[in-house]
Amino acid sequence: MINYIKAELFRNFNRAYFWIYTGVISALLLTIVIIFNVNHISSINLSAIIQISNHMILIPVFLVAGIIEMVIAEEYKNKTLKNVITFGLPRTKLILSKFIVTVILSFIAAIIMLTIFYGSAAVLLGLGNGFHGIFLDHIARLAAALPLWIAAIAVGTFLNVVISNSTICAFVYAGVFLMTSQIVKLLAFLVSHKFKYVYDHLITSQLSKLGGNIVSKQDLTSAAIIGCVYTIVFLIFSILYFRNKEVK
Repeated sequence: MINYIKAELFRNFNRAYFWIYTGVISALLLTIVIIFNVNHISSINLSAIIQISNHMILIPVFLVAGIIEMVIAEEYKNKTLKNVITFGLPRTKLILSKFIVTVILSFIAAIIMLTIFYGSAAVLLGLGNGFHGIFLDHIARLAAALPLWIAAIAVGTFLNVVISNSTICAFVYAGVFLMTSQIVKLLAFLVSHKFKYVYDHLITSQLSKLGGNIVSKQDLTSAAIIGCVYTIVFLIFSILYFRNKEVK
């Protein structure tokens, strides 16, 4: 399993897709900072950008979709997944390996993007007032959001295992995270208030809480726990389904 993870990391690191994907998003973030700098907006500095970023904490859920597609769906397209199974790697370890590789690549991409975004903002726009407190608050939010983002990868892994067509899977993935909360909210209004409990424990709802102006320690803790639960549940679903799936 370790050797397969290393091989997958090596394979994806040596593909242009990963670096182009990371580079394009990083370039867009850098462009935003440059635009702020050129327009000489005095109220915009690194502290302000971090505070704005807090409200965009849901975005990584959609950014990781590209990494999931690269690591998992690509093998369905090329029909190379069966070769891996034929060579003797157990299906459970295959799913776990794909998941771990996706998490590692997403983490590396995130570090590169945030370093460029925040680094360029610090150099071009300055730190701003109250930077230390704002930065520590931001780190706490990111730490709590990390299990939720990983949970989104687990959900994406499950969808890619169930749906072999990457295009359809991408639309379903987007629909799950864009529409589920609205559907559950509507059910809570029309059917039963018990659906409000379901709504409060959705990945998107938890991330929305973390993106609020004020976040309590309880919010941080519950978000991390819920993220871990989602990850475990959807990995189990993926493993159980893939065990009996015919791979062509």
